Amino acid sequence: MELCGGTHVNNTSEIRGFKIISEQGIASGVRRIEAVAGDSYVEYVNTRDNYMKRLCSMLKVKAEDVTNRVESILDELITTRTQVSNLRSQMAVLKASLIVSKAFMIENTNIRIVVENMDDIDADALKSAAEYLVNSLQDPAAVVLGSCPGDGKVSLVAAFSPGVVKMGIQAGKFIGGIAKICGGGGGGRPNFAQAGGRNPDKLLVALEKRSSGIICSSW
Repeated sequence: MELCGGTHVNNTSEIRGFKIISEQGIASGVRRIEAVAGDSYVEYVNTRDNYMKRLCSMLKVKAEDVTNRVESILDELITTRTQVSNLRSQMAVLKASLIVSKAFMIENTNIRIVVENMDDIDADALKSAAEYLVNSLQDPAAVVLGSCPGDGKVSLVAAFSPGVVKMGIQAGKFIGGIAKICGGGGGGRPNFAQAGGRNPDKLLVALEKRSSGIICSSW
């Protein structure tokens, strides 16, 4: 195979060094190879060497130990994130245990409802809180929770017990209405659904409006 870039030299010493930096398929049976040579090669190597020196200084290891050190840091980061996520879920469940008493029963029915703004907890923790609440309340029960975890986002969860689902009220369809008010969308199963939105200012209005939808549907 011939490698020709269209530029030729009088002597191979002019090339100095040659480094392939990328290759990719551009058509059937055709691949493009990009490389640097000459002064560009020297500049490329020096730049990468400076990056490595800075990395070694930051990690306080030798160049040959950088890979192992980075892998160790990534493992620690994954473990820490898992621990933080578990703690957030536990805190959300604890908070949920404090609002069980806020459940109210729909007039002329035996359906218990909890509708609550859970402040800034994330989507995973919100899910844990909803599961705890719906399992803590006597069937039939409906739980609708919302939160604003930050960055202009809205997280929503609806958890319905089997008795509510049998009435024809499905969490997957129900949650979409709340999310729409908050500038988003979502869905899920008849008994459990999650959604998101982009307008935190509408969360309280959406929770109040859609919770009344459960009451009307149950009548």
